[in-house]
Amino acid sequence: MAAVQMRGYVLTSAAAYIKETAGQERAAKLLARLSPHLRRSLETVKPAGWCTAEDLSELYRAVASLTEGDEDRTRESLIECGRYTAREASNTFLRILMKLLTPTMFAKKLPDFWARDCTGGKIEVELKDDMLRNRLTDMKGLEHIGPVAVGYVKFALEAMGKSVTQTKLYDWSLANPGPDNCSFEIFWKT
Repeated sequence: MAAVQMRGYVLTSAAAYIKETAGQERAAKLLARLSPHLRRSLETVKPAGWCTAEDLSELYRAVASLTEGDEDRTRESLIECGRYTAREASNTFLRILMKLLTPTMFAKKLPDFWARDCTGGKIEVELKDDMLRNRLTDMKGLEHIGPVAVGYVKFALEAMGKSVTQTKLYDWSLANPGPDNCSFEIFWKT
């Protein structure tokens, strides 16, 4: 079985999120401590190219380290990293398209979006009134993907004009950042 890979834009946007939120000096120190392989990948990967799950996990661990072990703050920081990635990935045309999408249409297309951007795992989506339930399966090796995925989906719903009221994340924790399966729910005002 081949190693899981994700699109390069996911990696570079996570690094940009660190630079934007950590401050110049702290971000420089944090990024300098990354493995040589990851630093090289950040310099060479193209948005539509591929990066390894190991590189992405290392970078998400760096995002998690910004909150110095506070699990609630870490979860929120990783969710914001996912929102940042989704915002950076959506150009002007896609932002206009997002306003035309409905949660029903988005729920049907989300597994295809995942398959386009990741060579492993899958996402199952269930829509109920004002709640979107997502189940990530076969995610072993993708640390912190649960809260990042929450942010990505949260951004999409907000781009559709929905006012997100609550998110719930299951099976992820700092002690278990890379569960094989995890799920989350996002609620909004109708």
